[in-house]
Amino acid sequence: MKVFVAGSTGYLGSHIVRELKQRGHHVRALVRNPERLAPIRDAVDDVRTADATDPDALAGCCEGVDAVVSTVGLVGKGGGKTCWDVDYGANRNLLDEAVRAGTGKFVYCSVVRAPALEKLQLVRAKRAFEQRLRDSGMAHTILFPNGFFSDFDAYLGMARKGRVFVFGNGGFRINPIDGADVAAAAADALGTDAAEIELGGPDVLTHEQIAQQAFGALGAKPRITHIPAWLLTANLAVLRRVTPLRVHGTVEFPLTVLTHDVLSPATGQHHLAGYFRQAATGETTAEGGRAGVA
Repeated sequence: MKVFVAGSTGYLGSHIVRELKQRGHHVRALVRNPERLAPIRDAVDDVRTADATDPDALAGCCEGVDAVVSTVGLVGKGGGKTCWDVDYGANRNLLDEAVRAGTGKFVYCSVVRAPALEKLQLVRAKRAFEQRLRDSGMAHTILFPNGFFSDFDAYLGMARKGRVFVFGNGGFRINPIDGADVAAAAADALGTDAAEIELGGPDVLTHEQIAQQAFGALGAKPRITHIPAWLLTANLAVLRRVTPLRVHGTVEFPLTVLTHDVLSPATGQHHLAGYFRQAATGETTAEGGRAGVA
């Protein structure tokens, strides 16, 4: 099968490109900066360079492909764009091009479903695109992965400095998932009729336990400081009032995750403790965390 991967140089996209290639698929990658393709260039058969927020630049990108897999989403500073420009707009442009080309299937990697997150602008933009995809009439699968292991690199970074900070009593729970497990689900989705799939890691962990695992990977004694959760909530409220969406829209999601339970059905096979151990010894093969427009 010939598969067009959008967001191919991001953390998840890189995993998906390699998974597809290992399964024998022909991989066409969409990139904004070809230099970022270097770590996975050996797994890519065909490259298209374009910014997905520009519909004209995407003209013809889906010609001859059997399926599109999109991991496009706004994280980090985002280059001045908002989630509505990227998570909704860029994916809408890709979908329109796929429909125009008569592509057979569209697999969209969205974000975890959790009550505390649904009012956030980033999530609202993703949900708006999900509905547009459903209404398009194209065969599709929407993936709802929980937080990625790479999102918790910050815990390992803090542990290396000797102290990890968590909010509240550290009891908020999450079951993060490895990018490789999500990539496998994305590849499987090419051959399934399932319209929606929720994805979580095998271990439900509190943030206190995640901090302890980070110290354990380093062989260091845990030193954990608890910060009142209301401080973060108050600061977020101020941030929303005094900054534009392009600023607060990229930080309110990860900060909200830190102060709420975020749980998904357990589907993944890899464990966060193993990821931390690999990262602590420099053996991890992950292509880095999410930053910018993935």
